[in-house]
Amino acid sequence: MNEVREERYKYRNNILDLTQPIYEPRFLFSIRGVSTIPLGELIGIKGRAKMGKSQFLYLLIAIMLARISKCEIKPLLTEYKILLFDTEQSQASLKKCCQRALKYAGLPIDKNDVRFIPFFMRPLSIDERKNVIEDAVREERPDIIFIDGIRDLLQDFNSLEQSGNLIQWLLHLTAEYGCTIVTVLHQNKSKEDGNMRGHLGTELLNKLTDCFEVSKKDGKFIVSCTDSRNIQCPDIAFSIDANGEFKEEQTVNEEKNDSQARAIQKALNLCFKIEDALTYTSLVRTYTLEAAVSEATAKRHIKIAKENNYLAVSGDLYKLTSNSSNKVVSSITP
Repeated sequence: MNEVREERYKYRNNILDLTQPIYEPRFLFSIRGVSTIPLGELIGIKGRAKMGKSQFLYLLIAIMLARISKCEIKPLLTEYKILLFDTEQSQASLKKCCQRALKYAGLPIDKNDVRFIPFFMRPLSIDERKNVIEDAVREERPDIIFIDGIRDLLQDFNSLEQSGNLIQWLLHLTAEYGCTIVTVLHQNKSKEDGNMRGHLGTELLNKLTDCFEVSKKDGKFIVSCTDSRNIQCPDIAFSIDANGEFKEEQTVNEEKNDSQARAIQKALNLCFKIEDALTYTSLVRTYTLEAAVSEATAKRHIKIAKENNYLAVSGDLYKLTSNSSNKVVSSITP
């Protein structure tokens, strides 16, 4: 009788108790000052082929192992346990990528690290891969796992049933073991279509907490948070140099701001080439002529220069400061 009653009211186990406190998410990283990638959630990395999706993954691994900020990414935990499951690369390529991460973290590249366990999965069947993943997560209790090649965990990524079952399995792992799962999936080939491939990509995006897109331009990998249930973090950029090592780079917007900052600096130096001090009215008029911009733009650029301590005001007069050789770093709107 009790068993029947328990079965009858089993649904009550899933009722949300509003009397319990709300626990704020624990984030694993901060990117340019914005907390991102919460613990115990499903995260996606997308991009077209050969655009650097996997390299972003290894950059995150290196930063977790180093436990210091690099490339504008700050680790928020004092210690991480990381599992990596690779279904795509050869054993030699996988080893090379792991060693790049270890070297960037300042660790020996020929020694195993208990905090980071990579798995070579390419020879295994789909069922064998899933079994290895679940067994490893259960026994190792990682904080974060990376699955590089999520598409290789099902037969048909256009199957609604297979895609739904795979995503439910991933969500089960995050709930059961409290780990973050980062999945890597290709985007559609068309540049106009930024969606992840197949029904798997469509269904996955609906369940992701954060989704990052990796693209490549002029030898640099640009990482953008395209979707988030929290605050979207700013873009970052990195490259791999001739020695095969990670290198921090500027994003396109940063390069644009630097270029505009140099233009402001040049124009202001021309404004003060004769007079050491100018009234605001004279400075606006002179800047408009030297920079060949409108009066409104001149006022805006002068305000930015002042905010960045490039210009000083004494009474009614504006002067260049001792920082006149420094770049203006605030956001600039032309």
